[in-house]
Amino acid sequence: MERFEYKNISSQAANGDAKAFSGLYALIYKEMYYTAFYSLVSEKDAIEAVQGAARDGFKAIGRLRSEESFRVFMMKTLCSRIRMFFKDYGAAPKNRDYMIAEKQQMFGLENGDRLCAALYIAGRFTPDEISQFTGMSKSLVRKRLIRALDQLDLD
Repeated sequence: MERFEYKNISSQAANGDAKAFSGLYALIYKEMYYTAFYSLVSEKDAIEAVQGAARDGFKAIGRLRSEESFRVFMMKTLCSRIRMFFKDYGAAPKNRDYMIAEKQQMFGLENGDRLCAALYIAGRFTPDEISQFTGMSKSLVRKRLIRALDQLDLD
């Protein structure tokens, strides 16, 4: 999508156009789902987090300061939802839904490390972007990524 087209669609979405919002959402929903899937205990929790973030995003899109901030805003919203699940899980979540070996490995990580690793691996976000989404400092994100990738044997 060209910059002009993106700006036009995001302006329409900011004015409450659901079709325009869904067009923007289509650009990032896979990144959002993969991040939630690898961060949260179950597929049900991941879907709930992504759907909640989408609802919150649609309600608040008119308050965005710039059209370009949509992606950052949506990922921040998703990270907030994921952290709410982390509070419910406690320090050592019991994974009721191991679906693949990689996910099982991810749950050997601490919640914050797992979130950073999921954003980095599944969402293909940079440490700077992860810092924006999560509110963690850049140095903390890098520290968590190094630790997580080392533990996952993915240096």
